[in-house]
Amino acid sequence: MQPSDINERGRENGDEGPLSKEDAEFNKVRVSTSEIIRPKDVPGTEDSLWTNRYSDKAKEYYKGLLERAIDVRDRVKKDQKIAHSPILSMIHDIVEGDFIDDLYEYALSIPSDDELPAHSIAVTLASLKVGKGMGYDTKKLLRLGLTAFLENVGMYKLPDNILEKTGELSPDEIAVIRKHPEISARIFGGMGEVFQQLGEVALQVHERSDGSGYPRGLKGKEISEAASIIGLIDVYMAMIKDRPYRDKYIQNQAVKSVLEIGKGKFPPKVVREFLNQISLFPVNTHVRLNNKSIGRVISTNREQPLRPTIELLYDGLGRKMDKAKIIQLSESPLLHIVGSVDEKDLR
Repeated sequence: MQPSDINERGRENGDEGPLSKEDAEFNKVRVSTSEIIRPKDVPGTEDSLWTNRYSDKAKEYYKGLLERAIDVRDRVKKDQKIAHSPILSMIHDIVEGDFIDDLYEYALSIPSDDELPAHSIAVTLASLKVGKGMGYDTKKLLRLGLTAFLENVGMYKLPDNILEKTGELSPDEIAVIRKHPEISARIFGGMGEVFQQLGEVALQVHERSDGSGYPRGLKGKEISEAASIIGLIDVYMAMIKDRPYRDKYIQNQAVKSVLEIGKGKFPPKVVREFLNQISLFPVNTHVRLNNKSIGRVISTNREQPLRPTIELLYDGLGRKMDKAKIIQLSESPLLHIVGSVDEKDLR
């Protein structure tokens, strides 16, 4: 059995038929999703071509995902059962409607006060990008997406004083943090028998191919491919966000760091597809062009990864542009990126 398959153990490679209970559970997502809350807009993002380029549908989906993530947080904190069907329905619509890329780019374009819920959404969408790039079908993408969305739920059961600590964690506090995969797996189990397999994947997200991970020190093919995808994305997303104890990484520096960290710790094909999908100059990276103008990456180009689409913000003299301009570097042969720019230097 391939480690990427999240069917029951013992199935032969290539057998895509899941458990009958699982079929029934995951096929529920094909019913009408009219009950899903889809607000009309996301406030505070009207001043950028970057955010305005996205459809109302993408904005509605993101807001719906955020509401689901906040609902999950609140339910876990109150020891209530997670309502998984609305989450699966929304992921199904996103996958079938081919909204993964647009939603991922939009998710990285807006700030959020709900740090862990927003992190869960970003990890989910990036994991779906990688899974799609690796040829996962809808069924496998649903499993991957739901696991990514919920793999961190165990964090909500940890003490706030540890999660919000700004200084260095003590060995005892690190030990507490490292309990969260097991808590997440138990929460998956509480959702029903068919979700116990996804709980096993969530339990492996912090395992590493060289055996250096936790909680069980698994190695190589002992680790589900889906867990490796989510684990790699989780590392990257943590790097590009501010933390109480450090500033966020510039995105392309984070990509380089992840590629370095990934050697020996994640399957090579997962690392390769991560680079294919996220790019060396990811969405939301500020870059300087050879004409000295500065812009922000709003869309990557898998065929030409060094020539993404840029929203120009400053001209070659360093003056903020009155009106932003969109440039597709793939269609502008005289322009190219010469380096990244720290967003803090633009303020």
